[in-house]
Amino acid sequence: MFDRGWTIFRIRGIPVKLHITLVLFLPYVAFVTSTQFRVIAEAVGLPRSEVHLPPLVWGTILAVGLFVSILLHELAHSFVALSNGVRVRSITLMMLGGVSRMERDVKPEREAWMAFAGPLSSFGIALGCWLFSLLPLPAEVRVAFLALALANAVLGAFNLLPAFPMDGGRVLRGLLSSRLGIRRATRVAATIGKGMAVLFGLLGLLSFNILLVLIAVFVYMGAAGEQGRSQFRQVLEGLPVAEVMTSRLGEAHADERAGEVARRLFRQNLAGALVVDGDGEHDGHDPDHVLGVVTAWDLARPELHRAPDATVGKAMRTDVPRVHTRDDAAATLDALVGGDAEAVLVLDEGEHVVGLVTPADLQRAITLLGAAGGRAR
Repeated sequence: MFDRGWTIFRIRGIPVKLHITLVLFLPYVAFVTSTQFRVIAEAVGLPRSEVHLPPLVWGTILAVGLFVSILLHELAHSFVALSNGVRVRSITLMMLGGVSRMERDVKPEREAWMAFAGPLSSFGIALGCWLFSLLPLPAEVRVAFLALALANAVLGAFNLLPAFPMDGGRVLRGLLSSRLGIRRATRVAATIGKGMAVLFGLLGLLSFNILLVLIAVFVYMGAAGEQGRSQFRQVLEGLPVAEVMTSRLGEAHADERAGEVARRLFRQNLAGALVVDGDGEHDGHDPDHVLGVVTAWDLARPELHRAPDATVGKAMRTDVPRVHTRDDAAATLDALVGGDAEAVLVLDEGEHVVGLVTPADLQRAITLLGAAGGRAR
């Protein structure tokens, strides 16, 4: 849910998205930062006569500056990932920060450095803003830089807490994995994360701090999600993708009406359709002729219902991860959970499309294997 949003621009091919929660939350952040501006201005003895802009205007400027800082924080993660050969699917700026979606997991020791790069960048921004606050600039501008310095210092320190889903939790897992193994290290970091979430929640309720309660919910959900993902990986590891995928695929063209394709999928009991060009109708789909993929969820999007003449081209997904039949099924979990994909194309040894893996396919495999006590040998 946190990878949805409007793509506002791209950096080195990475889509930077704006989540709706950030748009709704920005006025509140502007109000809080305007209060912070007033407190800092009073602390440094700045007379009100030297403040030419209203505090709320400065609060808005600082709120935007804070989310720019969060973007730089996430870019630090992403650039380290790219240097390690890991593709970054997207960066999403949302209500309580940012999320970088990697296409696959990395080795724990590399993940530790990748995670540490974010807080390190925040501390670097804090230092830079503090140095700017010492320059002979207008007094209110120096106060604004000082406020940004404090905000980034808090952001870096908070993210270094040794608990999932904060960066410190990933650093902790990386350090512990060599001694405990990746699963036990994940469990330790997730348990600490849940404990901190409960503590944040109690403090938020006792102090009537809604923001702290929201942070508590975010931390708990993130820790539980990471622990669950680790358990799912344990079930899927060693299982070839061929045993998880569905081959119930149809074909569609980009100019077909979405409603007609949906009815065809229903009548033929198909999980989805490959959107092919005019030369793609042959045995064994050549991926060069596959323009995209549509699933039932894609065709059920509300905006398509409001436009009866909407075509499949408006519903299809073009940036679809691809795996091979012999690949580990856990790789599809990384693509579906770690990215913003709703399906993964499966290719055979001849590089022809032979199937599709959707979240429903993974959920079915995990449920049945869990009920069976593990992978059937």
